[in-house]
Amino acid sequence: MPLLSIENICKKYPQSEKYALLDISFKVPEGEILALIGESGSGKTSFLRILAGLEHPQKGTIHHGDITFLDSKKSLPSHQRNLGMVFQDYALFPQLSVLENVKSGINQKSRANQKALETLKKMGLEGLKNKFPHQLSGGQQQRVALARALVSEPQILILDEPFRNLDSLLKEQISEELMEIIKEISLTVIFATQDSKDALSMADKIAVLHQGRLLQLDSPARIYDQPANPYVTNMIGKMNEIIATPTEDGFYSSFGFIADPESQNYSEKVRITFRPEHAKIKKSQEQPLNGKLFRTAFFGDHQVVKLMDEEGKIIDIKAAPHRSFQENDRLFFTLNKYHIEEAF
Repeated sequence: MPLLSIENICKKYPQSEKYALLDISFKVPEGEILALIGESGSGKTSFLRILAGLEHPQKGTIHHGDITFLDSKKSLPSHQRNLGMVFQDYALFPQLSVLENVKSGINQKSRANQKALETLKKMGLEGLKNKFPHQLSGGQQQRVALARALVSEPQILILDEPFRNLDSLLKEQISEELMEIIKEISLTVIFATQDSKDALSMADKIAVLHQGRLLQLDSPARIYDQPANPYVTNMIGKMNEIIATPTEDGFYSSFGFIADPESQNYSEKVRITFRPEHAKIKKSQEQPLNGKLFRTAFFGDHQVVKLMDEEGKIIDIKAAPHRSFQENDRLFFTLNKYHIEEAF
């Protein structure tokens, strides 16, 4: 089974003093979906362009099974790498119809028309084959770009911020359609995103990039529950942090006491971190953890309750949407799951 193997990729642009990518190495098994996540300038697009053969690094190798995409001696041309590519602006040819745009992605021209029509049908675009890009909505243009990338039956699909220009409802619909196609044909996919929800919901593995470095590569569950450092923590989602002092049978914090025998393993102050959904508000005032309600934020299927301690520290707790709270109420809560580490 072809394995995509990336080793020690380094990329530095002439106009920059810093590396855009520094010693990037990882492997992607066949049929796996990998999300690259990071802020703008983290190196996501640079890596995708190197993988596609559109940029050349100063160092590194890329192998796909027995095929060498890149090493110190050669760089395989983009059209010989059997890749499908969709970049942020879709890059559709404005003078070509939808059908002609999709046909442009086919190397073998003998069955180009038939294959293009089959792909358009699969993407729900057969009724738009004679339209031009300027006559299409953003979602339709996205589908055409995907159809052009998939029509040549690539082994690897590269997507750069594929849903960035779509509204949330359309993004959800198109991502579901794409996932069905990907799983049906066992396609290897690498996509870049700044949206942690896209990465967590679509990917088999997530690679977190920051300033050209790979900080963590792991499953969505492990990235979310066991982030390698504070940057990964905040990139993937909200994480609460409480500084606490260990005692014989737990930890004392500004929000109250956390009973935990693990406290005996610590002598100095600790940092206790937890996601908003790992805390639960209780009606009983017997709970030792509590805070004053600062405000709430409603999100339809849930609400976020912001609690404040006496020093002005605020934490977020996820709660049911129908519960009502009054400003300045003192609310009591428990922690179902949290992580402990030395604070200093």
